[in-house]
Amino acid sequence: MFDAVMLTLQRLVIDLKGVAPIEDLRKEKKLYFDNLANILSKEGVLNPEDRKELEILKDLRNRIVHEDYRPAREHAEWAYSVVKKFISKHYNEVFK
Repeated sequence: MFDAVMLTLQRLVIDLKGVAPIEDLRKEKKLYFDNLANILSKEGVLNPEDRKELEILKDLRNRIVHEDYRPAREHAEWAYSVVKKFISKHYNEVFK
């Protein structure tokens, strides 16, 4: 789920500012959630409520990857709903 969010954030930056910011972040090895979210927050594309949910999702992902946490079904369903809502908000054609 988190990978889908990262791809969506990158696409939003590209749609807003072109490919250059993504290329620069990639060259600097700084293509991270916080950097993308900061760009989109400054431009008013990412509102505080969405960002908070996405940060919780990032924390869940980090626990799964780095702490061998096994999420409950409810966590997986929540993550899917957050991602679906976020992507649909910006690219509604994805889930048609």
